[in-house]
Amino acid sequence: MKHRIFIITAALFVALGLHAAHAQTSAPADSGYVAPTNSALTDSIATSTAPPDTVAQRAIFEVLGHVILHKPYKTEPSKPRTGLHWSILPTLSYNTVYGVAVGAMVAIAGQRGGAGSRYSSLKLGGNYASSGQLQAYLRGDLWSKSEKFLFVPDVRWLDTDRKTWGLGSFDASDQKYPMSFILSRAFLTTYVHTVGPVYLGVGYHYDQFKKITDERANKGEDTPFTIYSGGALQQTVASGVSGNLLVDARDNEVTPTRGYFVSTSYRAYLTDLGSDSDWNELWGEFRAYRRLSRTDRNVIGVWLYGWGTTDKPPYLNLPSSGWDRPHGSGSRGYVHGRIRGQDQLYGEIEYRRVLTANGLLGAVAFVNGLSTRETASSKFESPDPGAGLGLRIRLNKHSRANLCIDHGWGLGGSQSWQLSMNEAF
Repeated sequence: MKHRIFIITAALFVALGLHAAHAQTSAPADSGYVAPTNSALTDSIATSTAPPDTVAQRAIFEVLGHVILHKPYKTEPSKPRTGLHWSILPTLSYNTVYGVAVGAMVAIAGQRGGAGSRYSSLKLGGNYASSGQLQAYLRGDLWSKSEKFLFVPDVRWLDTDRKTWGLGSFDASDQKYPMSFILSRAFLTTYVHTVGPVYLGVGYHYDQFKKITDERANKGEDTPFTIYSGGALQQTVASGVSGNLLVDARDNEVTPTRGYFVSTSYRAYLTDLGSDSDWNELWGEFRAYRRLSRTDRNVIGVWLYGWGTTDKPPYLNLPSSGWDRPHGSGSRGYVHGRIRGQDQLYGEIEYRRVLTANGLLGAVAFVNGLSTRETASSKFESPDPGAGLGLRIRLNKHSRANLCIDHGWGLGGSQSWQLSMNEAF
């Protein structure tokens, strides 16, 4: 039944996407030769041995529109457009935790400062999952015209059912503890440019988990949540401020092929601001990308992060697999919330390859590891490894945005499927 739902929603997504593709906002086209093609799908997918700089770049909606609706390919690069532009798009995602999620999104994107400036992107949307989960969100990066300031909102409302497995590293014998809750989140951060690619920022961060239901606790059992929290809490609130550092030297924010990215954030959650307790959080990450040849067809990406807390955060705010920033894409091979603790260290290496010279198809292979410290007084445990493969389908040939389908494997038969429109990092 789940597979049927997936096929039906995928078909709906493609149909709506063909209708909306002409309105999708994109970066300016790359200049250069654009080769004519015929109507055959096999000809539209160029061989991987062809020189990539002499082959027209294609995206999936463009190819489907050509094959199904017989729309001619454009033979001239589109003119660069500056300023913000918006479009309404369907969305489709899949995750092992919540199943297939179908929704809609208002996408606002473009270059506010003119050609050559950084791209701003805001996404306002919502979706409904086959598991019954409901979600609404506003996320993105909004640059000022001068690029002196950057505003980063992360606003979410999530009504979901999730399982927890207690604290510490992966243990195949751990029991599942089903929970449900409603999350209201407002993370608002503003950065100011200092020198080169370096930005400093301040932020406000609010998390409210309400209507928390711990099913096994309601049956009279002691659960990891009630033991840690000192009882069956129905609501927790975290409210605090942050100081932030951002260094972004990537060639492309959507699908980087070279450069590096550094982000750190120190957050102080305070009872004076409405938090249930005083506690602190430190996040730091590093990403680097390197081409393995003169083109961007073969890329190695490295992702490292550390996520630590002090004192006693609310249980659902503890560092946890799949709840990392910004997209919750770490620890592929394990479901969200499978590994939780006071502090976590993470590392991942991913090999990315463009399979066709026209950029339509690509693939990735990755390995990762997550080391967790259960409490502040305990030691970091041996990393829980993961590995997997992924398929990439080009959604936008200008910004190089992809539809990402990943399958990961972890310890003890653990695995995860994920379909999204964001690279893991």
